[in-house]
Amino acid sequence: MSQPGARAAAPGARPGWRRLRRGALAAAGAAACLLLGGCIYLRLLELKHQLADFDHYFAVDLHDGLKLTCREPVLLDEDMAFFHLAPESRQRAGVAERWHFRWVKANTAPGEDPRNYEMAVDFIYVNHKLTSVLLPERFFTFMPKPFFLAMVKAFGQANVDEARRTASASVHLDLGPDQAPPRLSRADLTAMLGAPLETRETPAGLLWRYRYQAASRDQHSGWIDVTFMLDPATHAVRHIHGVVFNGRIDLDFPAPGAQPGSANPAAHEGRP
Repeated sequence: MSQPGARAAAPGARPGWRRLRRGALAAAGAAACLLLGGCIYLRLLELKHQLADFDHYFAVDLHDGLKLTCREPVLLDEDMAFFHLAPESRQRAGVAERWHFRWVKANTAPGEDPRNYEMAVDFIYVNHKLTSVLLPERFFTFMPKPFFLAMVKAFGQANVDEARRTASASVHLDLGPDQAPPRLSRADLTAMLGAPLETRETPAGLLWRYRYQAASRDQHSGWIDVTFMLDPATHAVRHIHGVVFNGRIDLDFPAPGAQPGSANPAAHEGRP
C-alpha cells in the first residue's frame, strides 16, 4: 500500500513543479523587461549622484566659453532620444563622435551678418558615451558662467518625471557685491547679439528681446527666447528672464554698491 501511494505522489508532483518553474521564468522575464526598459532611468540616477559630487566627477575649463568634461561618463548617445534631442549634424572620428547643435537669430537688422550671431553647442561622445559639452562665450551673454554651473550642480537634486520625460531643478544664489558678475551694458548686448528682435519701453526700464531658433528642421533642441531689462538711466542690464533650451532663467543683477543681491535661475529641462 505504501509503495503505490509513493508512486501516485510522484506523478502529481511533476505538474506542480512545472507550473512553479514556468511561473518563476515568467516573473524573471518580466523583471528583465523592466530592467531593460529602465536602463535610462538608472543612468539618470547615476548622473544625479555624480552631479551631487560635482567636483569629483566633472572638470570645467572656462577658457573661451565653457567645456564641461565627465570623468566617468554614464549617458549614452541613444539616451538623447529620451529627451527628444537631435543635432543638426554629426561628425565621426574613430571612436569619437561630435554632435553639433546650432541656433540662428529670428531677425537680422540691416547690415548684420547673421553668421556673426549664431549660437552653437557641441556634445562629444567617446565609445557612445557623452564625455564633454562645449558652449561658446556668446552663450554666457544669456547666463553668466557661475549661474550656469550652479544650475548644472543643482541637477544633483533634480526630480525626474518618467511620464513627462523631464528632469527639473531650481537654484537660489545669494551673492555679495564682490561676488556678482559684471553688469552687461547695452553696448555689450549689441556687440555679442546684434540688434534685438523687439524693444519696448516700460516704467521699470527698457526691454530688449532676442529669439534664436534651431538652424534646421532636423535639429530638435528647443529654442532661446530671452528678454533683457536695461536700467533707464545707465542702460546696464538689471534683469534677464526667458527660456534657454527649454530651461527657464530669471536673473537679477544688483546695482554697484547695493546690498547683497540674488540670482534665481529656475531650470527645467525636458522635451523640446
